[in-house]
Order: sequence, then structure tokens, then C-alpha cells
Amino acid sequence: MNTTTKFFKRAVLFTIPLFLLLSFQCNKNDTRPCIFNSYSFAVTSEWSPQKETYNVGDTIFLSSTFPKTLPDLVNPSLTIDYSNSTGIGGAIGIAAPDSLQRTNKPAKDSFQFVSIIGSFSERTGNKNISINFIESSSSYQFKGGIICKKKGLFGISVDNLRSRGIRGKNCTNAGFNMNVTNSNKYILPYQNALGIILDAESLK
Repeated sequence: MNTTTKFFKRAVLFTIPLFLLLSFQCNKNDTRPCIFNSYSFAVTSEWSPQKETYNVGDTIFLSSTFPKTLPDLVNPSLTIDYSNSTGIGGAIGIAAPDSLQRTNKPAKDSFQFVSIIGSFSERTGNKNISINFIESSSSYQFKGGIICKKKGLFGISVDNLRSRGIRGKNCTNAGFNMNVTNSNKYILPYQNALGIILDAESLK
């Protein structure tokens, strides 16, 4: 057995117990953060008004409200009180089709963003803008306006939400599956006009 093989076996022996140790010690009341989401929830949002054509200067509103107490999608028998979150947020993706390149290009600069409840914030990459929820006495809420500044064909989608956890409680990070309740799941006027399909994944 050569030196390399001996080193590899020793590395495996040392690594596996360490992994098990971290796995068992990561729980809802531990003092260390977890890598994976401890909870998974389902929430909703809605665009208004819903129509196929918007004029320059029109405002499209995104609204979302969900209770603090939610059933866990991983274990539906559990109902989690998710009060006092460190923050819950997601993103809106905005893109425009390029008829020559047959692809999608960033387009958030074609819109103005107005916070009403919660806030918008810039993020890395030109396709997305972050949305940040606020906590009320019984729910988490967001409402924002998106004002069209330029003529064009655009696709606008809503990403899932995330939270790093509940204040003072590690291993409580969560993912929130966002379901848009409009009949069209994302605003997409005349998607076939240029032979280009804008989908939710391409807007991220």
C-alpha cells in the first residue's frame, strides 16, 4: 500500500465522523447555522391590474401577505410560528426579448420601482431587483409598484422567498415557495410576437 492510498484512507476515516458530528449537532436550538433550509412553506402573491398591454406611465402592483404561522411542507403535521424573522425576501426578474439574437436581455432599467409596504433593493445582476417583506403583528407583507418607463415587450416574474432564520434561533432558516395567483403566472404581454419564449427561469 503506497503513501497516497494510506493518506486517502485516513482522510476518509477522519472526514466521515466529522460529517456525522455536524449533522447530529445541527438542530433547532443549536448555536450554529444550518446549511440547508430547516423549513419549507407555501405563500402567494398577485399582480394587478392583470392585462396584456400597459402604457408608458402605467403602474403594475405586486402584493403578497401571508400569516406568521404556517404549515411546514416537509412535515405537514407541523405548524410553525415563524415570528421575529431576521428578514424575508425574494426577487422580481425582468427581461426583454432580443429579436436579432433570439435571446432575453436585462430590462429592469425600463421600469421605476416604488415601495409601498416593505421595500425594493438593488442586487447583483441586471435582471433582478430584490423585494423585502415587513413583519406586522400577525403577518408578513409586501406591496410595490412597478412603473413602465419605456415601450417594449417585457416578461416579469416573481422568485421564491428565503429567510436566514428566526432571531435567536439557529437552524430555523426557511424557503417560501411563491405561487402567483393570477391566471397568468407571470406578466408576459405578447410572448409569441417575436418568436421568443420568455419563461420564469430565464428571468432570474
